[in-house]
Amino acid sequence: MKQRHLWLLALLSILTLMTTTTLAIAEEGKISGHVEIGISSMETDDSPARVNEYVNTRAEEGFSFAPSLSLEFVDNGSAFNFEADIMGPRDQEFSLGFDFKRIFKFGFDHQVLEHWKDHDTLEHLGATYRNDVAGGQPRVTTDRTVGVLGTDTLAAANERYYQEMANDYIVTRRETEAEASLTIPELPNITFHTGMRIETREGLEQAITSSKCGMCHVQANGKQIDERTEDWTFGATGKFGKATIEYEYLTRDFTEDATAPTYNYLTTAAVRAGVADDDQLLYSGSQSYKVTPDSEKDSHTLKARYDIDRDSSISAAYVNAKVKSDKAGEAGTYSLDTNALTSEFESFFLKGATRIGGLRLSVRGGTYEIDGPDYHVEFPQRDASAVDFTNFDNPAHYESAETREVTEFGIDGVYRLAKGTTLRLGYEYEDIDREEAELGETETHTFKVAVKSRLSKQLSGRVSYQYQDIDDPFHGEGITGIAQVTGADPLYPGMAWFTKAGAQFVDGNPPSGAVYYWNSVYPGRELDATTEPDAVHEAKFSATWTPAANMAATLFARVRIEENDAVKYQQETYVPGVSFYYAPNNKMNLTMAYTFNKQETENQMCVGWYHG
Repeated sequence: MKQRHLWLLALLSILTLMTTTTLAIAEEGKISGHVEIGISSMETDDSPARVNEYVNTRAEEGFSFAPSLSLEFVDNGSAFNFEADIMGPRDQEFSLGFDFKRIFKFGFDHQVLEHWKDHDTLEHLGATYRNDVAGGQPRVTTDRTVGVLGTDTLAAANERYYQEMANDYIVTRRETEAEASLTIPELPNITFHTGMRIETREGLEQAITSSKCGMCHVQANGKQIDERTEDWTFGATGKFGKATIEYEYLTRDFTEDATAPTYNYLTTAAVRAGVADDDQLLYSGSQSYKVTPDSEKDSHTLKARYDIDRDSSISAAYVNAKVKSDKAGEAGTYSLDTNALTSEFESFFLKGATRIGGLRLSVRGGTYEIDGPDYHVEFPQRDASAVDFTNFDNPAHYESAETREVTEFGIDGVYRLAKGTTLRLGYEYEDIDREEAELGETETHTFKVAVKSRLSKQLSGRVSYQYQDIDDPFHGEGITGIAQVTGADPLYPGMAWFTKAGAQFVDGNPPSGAVYYWNSVYPGRELDATTEPDAVHEAKFSATWTPAANMAATLFARVRIEENDAVKYQQETYVPGVSFYYAPNNKMNLTMAYTFNKQETENQMCVGWYHG
């Protein structure tokens, strides 16, 4: 709060100085501006996070003073402007600009916005055989104290449950940006520019973790947020005849000063096959989770454009960026062979545009590559365990699933069918080749067609259709089961291997029919898993009627249908609406709009009715 007051004090000081100076020279230049006085109010029913996610007035119900100020001064080739727009205590924007005879330009912008984040009650995970009560399983609580303070009583569990349920997960975002450019008269074709951006996020959000499986052992706590991002940019733009070249360097520092949430896992291991399973995360005691590492980023961007003639041009862009994030292991749990994880991004894109008779044609293509971190992780408990049926490597080698190569290509054409009527055709291709073979290679073909026409002086319209054919959307083929990686068994082909007593690692191998994960749950998991469609249809329509220069009405609609037969998924979205604009005079205008949104989703859902 102290820092915010200092910002306001500095801003008020600048405004006082600028206002005094402006009034003193108002006789020589031209000053203009306006002041608006208003009131904003907010009222919600049920969950504010659903209907007031990005708070545009205030977090709680009530009224707020909402003033607006705009000032502009122009004199002898120089200009100064200031704007302030306040809708409430959590939605504010201030901007300032200065231009000295096109030699030096400066811009400043400060915004405050509040984000009310969702609060998951985890009730959809409550399909277990027992203990599905407040503070039971899944747990929406603070840290569990089993093994530290003794077994929780139901009263203590309920107290922590209701404490978490009462949390309001709100994050306040503040962003300050400043940009400056300098064009030296002796070098009129080169402009030097620099910029700064500081973003902070403070508040509370929900953190969810799972200690074993995603049905029973789920924990949700409040996580404090105290993030700060600093960006600094330096670059130059040069114009040399028909060619324009631009270079920019960016350096970014990200820090998180809040303490990560913890979860007290069980400290007494269960006994299976006569051996304590102390090598499982479930029995590792107090552990931190959802840790946000500090990171650094450096990037280089180079752009070039060449105008061949009035109708033809070619442009290219190259980007190289490296991100390094701090990462340390946890004593007694795991360790890394490095103290930082590094990722690299590299891209190159090319675009050309020309006109052939009545056809405007543009072609673009490029590729980018993400090289994720490559590291080794050592788990000491794997070596300490007396019996290990998993035969994992230790240390284990990991490569980031983000590593991939992406190729993109697109072509667009606009042809004039008649006076006031144009036809647009387009095609886009994207290929994502992931290093992680289990995630597949995704190919997307996109076809577009649109017609735009002015039927008369008062009536115009546009109709468009887009179809996407997606081969292997981001998914795991058969990833819901583990039978695919067990190898063939001539005695028990397919998944029959899992139903035999020999597969049950328990004391004495109980008679067939005993219920365990490997013979009752895993054999039923053999579907592809994805949340993405493999076919998308989208149609849009809009028509605008303009009976007068100061009046217009628009009717619009959008229909989107997503499908994926492999997982029996279908989603239909319908968004019709209407808007109206009227300006009775030069100082007043009226805008009204209505939008209706309907979305229906059908998909398979698997709920595990078992207890761990």
